[in-house]
Amino acid sequence: LSIRRQRQMCIRDRGKTSRQEHVYRRNRELIARYYYWTEIRRRRFDDVMRILSEEFHVEDRTISNALLDFGDYLDGLYKGKKDIRELKKEYPYRNWEN
Repeated sequence: LSIRRQRQMCIRDRGKTSRQEHVYRRNRELIARYYYWTEIRRRRFDDVMRILSEEFHVEDRTISNALLDFGDYLDGLYKGKKDIRELKKEYPYRNWEN
């Protein structure tokens, strides 16, 4: 019985980690897209929030939280002056032309 409980907990933990990893990857990509829309495409903040919420199916609050949590990553994008080519390399499945 105790082995069974351990196994169930292990499965739950793995699922939780998987969810955390998914959210981490989504938020990191969201920040890259934020950089793209604000810095490369020169869109206004309110327009970018609308675009990202439609693109990622999230609320403005989620985007704001990601901006806070991934501020270092965003700073790195700004300092490195990443261009579309570099963003394509990191996220090849995303359309960087519009």
